[in-house]
Amino acid sequence: MLGQSNVVIADDDPASGIGMTLHLRGADAATVKKEFDLMAEMGVTWVRIDVDWSAVQSTKRRLDWAQTDLLVNEAVAHQMNVLVMLGFTPAWARSSATQSLAEPTHARPTDLADFAKFAQLAAQRYAPLGVSSWEVWNEPNTAKFWPTMPDADEYGRVFRAAATAIRGVDPRATLLIGGLSPQYDGAVSETPPVTYLEQLYANGTAQLADAIAVHPYSYPYLPMDPAQPQEGGFYDLPALQAVMASHGDGGKQVWITEFGAPTGTSVNAVSEDQQAAIMLQARDQVALWNWAGPLMYYELVDGGTSPADAEQNFGVLRADLSLKAAARALMDAVTVRL
Repeated sequence: MLGQSNVVIADDDPASGIGMTLHLRGADAATVKKEFDLMAEMGVTWVRIDVDWSAVQSTKRRLDWAQTDLLVNEAVAHQMNVLVMLGFTPAWARSSATQSLAEPTHARPTDLADFAKFAQLAAQRYAPLGVSSWEVWNEPNTAKFWPTMPDADEYGRVFRAAATAIRGVDPRATLLIGGLSPQYDGAVSETPPVTYLEQLYANGTAQLADAIAVHPYSYPYLPMDPAQPQEGGFYDLPALQAVMASHGDGGKQVWITEFGAPTGTSVNAVSEDQQAAIMLQARDQVALWNWAGPLMYYELVDGGTSPADAEQNFGVLRADLSLKAAARALMDAVTVRL
């Protein structure tokens, strides 16, 4: 595993460190370096990146690692740990019927051997650089990322294929169940995290993982506000850990691999000051949980400039890399090592 950055984190930071999700979005090398420099100023010791199968291997016989190489190499240069989110299926590896889906790349592969081979190639490329943590898929307990309905048995087969391939390259790799999303408003298209985790224990998948990843969004509420209506939000994390303990996995960690809140004008958006408060309370609370792994915020940079689109406004930096209040607050919490 890669070393820590040259900062001392405030005492109330999680013992396993804090991180950021970073999407490249066409940024050039100079911009990426600036993004990593800013993360270092915030005390970030982990960066979560997508190794998107559909982008890297858009055709079966050609792989283009340029974008992920740029991010991994910059992380190495900044001595940051890397968490890879591995997922998303290219057209050649999925059923033609998936083309009608809103997000066809979220469909599972038709041949697990294809995904396993890609996982093996990714591990062979990045394990020598110190990358040892892998999150298999994103939010598989939702129909958005597991169309057309979540299925723990199907996900279990995908997880096993990837985990076996990665461990064949790096037996000491850390394999995470793909980050589980809350269930919002009782939606049938989303399986509550606790229920989904129980299903993964029932089919033998969870036992194979080294940790469970979650995305316990609470916005517009503070993380520990019991009024938050979603099932499986931040306030419910102890219940998830209790499920793990009940299956003999109390010694495994819960990794928060996405957490944050959108600013802007969308429904449930928060002010920039509220975004900062939500993120800092999460940091303080995670530091009290000895079963919690790293806390990784979503995300570093806004995905766009439209204030009405929530997905474009999760960043602690605006699209032009100017600082929001949350970024300034994280920087204020860092003490430079003398």
